[in-house]
Amino acid sequence: MQNEPEPSIYSDEEAKAAIQELFGFQSLLQGMKAFLPPALNELILKAKDQVKSVGDFQEKIAYPLFKVIEKDSISKLTSSGLEHLDPSAKYLFISNHRDIILDSAFLNVVLFERGFRTSQIAIGDNLMRHRISELIFHINKSFVVKRSGTPMELYRYAVKLSDYIWRQITQKIDSVWIAQREGRAKDGDDRTQVGLVKMLSLSAKTDLKTYFREMKVVPVAISYEHDPCDLLKAQEFLNKRANPSFKKTFEEDVQHMLLGLKGYKGAVHFHFSAPFDAELDAFDAIPSAKKQLELLAEMIDQRIHQHYKLRPINYVAQDLLTKTDAFRNYYSAEEHARLSAFFEERFKLLTDDEEGLGREYLLGMYANPLVNQLAAMEL
Repeated sequence: MQNEPEPSIYSDEEAKAAIQELFGFQSLLQGMKAFLPPALNELILKAKDQVKSVGDFQEKIAYPLFKVIEKDSISKLTSSGLEHLDPSAKYLFISNHRDIILDSAFLNVVLFERGFRTSQIAIGDNLMRHRISELIFHINKSFVVKRSGTPMELYRYAVKLSDYIWRQITQKIDSVWIAQREGRAKDGDDRTQVGLVKMLSLSAKTDLKTYFREMKVVPVAISYEHDPCDLLKAQEFLNKRANPSFKKTFEEDVQHMLLGLKGYKGAVHFHFSAPFDAELDAFDAIPSAKKQLELLAEMIDQRIHQHYKLRPINYVAQDLLTKTDAFRNYYSAEEHARLSAFFEERFKLLTDDEEGLGREYLLGMYANPLVNQLAAMEL
């Protein structure tokens, strides 16, 4: 374990070498030619020789790529809340997690376009099984979150990871993005894993209130009008129900990534909450560190639920799920007809759903953000 590498992103020198290795893969070049518009493919092939740093890669290759994805698959990309943040400060962005790549990618697009430095990205080691994906993620300011190993190995790495994130923020090196949970919230029910905030606390040398105040925790609510992977997620739910040991292969992860990139997402919104400050005074009344961490997870959830940007599809899904018209004031008759037809077409594509559980699951993906927001507003 002494040889276990520290969490880190590529230096500029490492990025230059990685670019050369990356574009030496014929499979990547063939995939780019098939996937990208010819003009963008040509632009990237020319830009790769000008990449001398991580910043160059993000500006000359990643940013143009994600702008094309935005143009082709997002009707409108908006954000709110950044006026409460300081572009010169560093933050720990904790967001809900819906898309394997785009949650962090478009967070960085939003930051870049509004004058903020892009954040580092925490990526699970399950996405690093191929050298191409490993290189792409690392060049794009990503560091690894280990998910495989013995309990002791995972704990030791978690301590290193916590210390790494702490140093990036408190030494004002970079902001960091991490998802609120391991894996995506496939049912649309966004919940922060207490294990995540516990991992973040492992390097604390002070009380947790002071520690997390200095970490500048910013909950980020990411709202996708349409989830391109909704059908795949519902089918995965059915597959797991039929076979509890079912697990996606790396190739299926890649399928989800590609569909997430290319599939229609409709309107996408990022809301950045102000970092927790006075709210953490609630820790004073809680002597147990375990209970403090549980409270912090609940606080993150409440911010994300409150600021999730709801659309007609969320209200229609809830009414279809409950077989009522309780939210009829939030959509038009035309929207109800169009979205009902949309869901019916999705239901037809599910296999082995005789009991209708996949149908309920798919509707729940879109209804749960509404249910959670209503509950958060009552707190």
